[in-house]
Amino acid sequence: MSELRTLSIRVTPLPGESMDSWLEALARRCWMPVPSLLSALHLRPPERIHQFVTNMPEQNLRTLEECLQLPAGRLDQTVTAANLFGRRAPSCRFCPQCLNETQGRWILRWWLPWTFACTRHHALLHRDCPRCHRPPRESISGKPAWQRPGECTHKPPRHRGSCGADLSLTPPLPLSPQHPLLGAQEQLDAIPVHGHRSVDPVFADVDRLLTELMSSYSSDGLSSTDVKFRKAWERMFDDVTNPVAEIGRWRLRSRTRAFLTPQFLHREHEVRKRSLREIAKSFDLPERLVVQRAKDLGIKVQPAGTRPHPFDDTWLREQYVVQLRSLGYISHETGACAETITRRLTKLGIARRPAGSRSRREMLVELDESVHHDIRAAVEGTLHGWVRLRRFQINMAFPTVSATANYLNVEHSALSMQFSQMERSIGGELFHRSTGHTPQWPTSRGISLLQQLGKKQARELMHHVLGRKMTSMPDREAISAAQTAFGAESRTLTDLCDCDQPPLKINVPLSLLPLTRELLSHPDQEVYTTDLHTTTGLPLNTIYKQLRRLEASGWLLSRRESAAERPHRGGRGRIYYTLTATARLVPLQALPSAS
Repeated sequence: MSELRTLSIRVTPLPGESMDSWLEALARRCWMPVPSLLSALHLRPPERIHQFVTNMPEQNLRTLEECLQLPAGRLDQTVTAANLFGRRAPSCRFCPQCLNETQGRWILRWWLPWTFACTRHHALLHRDCPRCHRPPRESISGKPAWQRPGECTHKPPRHRGSCGADLSLTPPLPLSPQHPLLGAQEQLDAIPVHGHRSVDPVFADVDRLLTELMSSYSSDGLSSTDVKFRKAWERMFDDVTNPVAEIGRWRLRSRTRAFLTPQFLHREHEVRKRSLREIAKSFDLPERLVVQRAKDLGIKVQPAGTRPHPFDDTWLREQYVVQLRSLGYISHETGACAETITRRLTKLGIARRPAGSRSRREMLVELDESVHHDIRAAVEGTLHGWVRLRRFQINMAFPTVSATANYLNVEHSALSMQFSQMERSIGGELFHRSTGHTPQWPTSRGISLLQQLGKKQARELMHHVLGRKMTSMPDREAISAAQTAFGAESRTLTDLCDCDQPPLKINVPLSLLPLTRELLSHPDQEVYTTDLHTTTGLPLNTIYKQLRRLEASGWLLSRRESAAERPHRGGRGRIYYTLTATARLVPLQALPSAS
């Protein structure tokens, strides 16, 4: 097989388009996933989608230009320097109107942390998907042929595929043409981001424009906007000023150099004896930057141990020995660092507790003997004993552990492991797990534990420990929905064999609902497995099993493709499926809900 040199189908990058967007458009045009496209071009796909923009080697750019016969250097405008972002992964914003007009093409400047508005449509950019409330450009889509342009590619937990929300339908956040945000964004867009060896010129221009914007755009301008707009702007402004981001660190370093001059530090630290921590707090700067600035200027830094500790020895003994408070808690209360507290404990002859979670108060506390022994066994010596007990109470209100995990928004495997750990701590089985047709139910040991948890003393202890983190018990509607879903799944598929009319009550297990809805939405159409695989996204093996199950219950008829229908194809031919006459009479509304 000859080596691939060029592609027969090509897509030209749009002006200002990002590399990830262009590769997705090219892969979609070739009807293949992006990883397969890159593998065919002998390029290794990155792990995250932002690496197309920030970490694309120059050799890969030249290879793509050669294979697609693009002018040399054409793809340099689709990527940006990685040192603009540092170690923190960038987050891409979007304008729904731009996505609608360009059929899902993404702009390179949407990746920059200081791009917050669309000057073309006079609107604030969106940061998160309106459905899953997560950044829509996190992972590489492995199936671009199925995914429509402009969809959210985030993969929520416990989901087979991506979110799939159409981002072009997101309601815009409009701005007036004279809004100061638009004026500042136009000047920020004019800052060149290519061809710089150092990020200092770019960050200096961005910092200057942002400072001017915040001095002119007061809090009164935000108070007149709605809550959704205000939260979107605050989150985006936090991205560009966050000290974790590269530009946020640069802003802190530049302000440290500007404010802390040699004369100022000599006067405040050496003459007036102000500590560097106080100086850092007065300027809202990290203490480590202030200390490093003083060392760079050759100023003698006063050791922390020479200053008097800001706490009383009796109070320290009470908090650490009696109240079992951690070093972190005492450090937060007093403002002293952990090393200072540790040295003081050593001088007082107080033995240190083990490091890590074993020194937490929850691990050391012992309950009174009046508390039931099963509760004490589940709580003592563990960090999350009361959380597990509360989740056990909630679990017994549902028919399955899966329904409880869905209500708590946790993984099913993690919840099952927590219950198993609690049963090992107590030394007995607390509930019988659900089977095919039988919901879960508590054992005699579990019934006794539920009764003890319902007493006033246990309720007060649980509420005192969990506080606002205490999950409320499910209401009747949530329990009823879970019981209905379990009943629908446990019952068998309604048999339509030898029926002229469908029965009044139709039961379809939840696992069959996606395929059954697809078939009933086109009752007169013949389909085959690849069609259903493309439209539903279900695995082919699952579709084969479900089609056989529906055919055995009188929902489908099948026929094999004849040789005349496939003159240019070999093999045995496709198997086409169509609904039976009785199944065509079943309305979509008769199917149970998937919730």
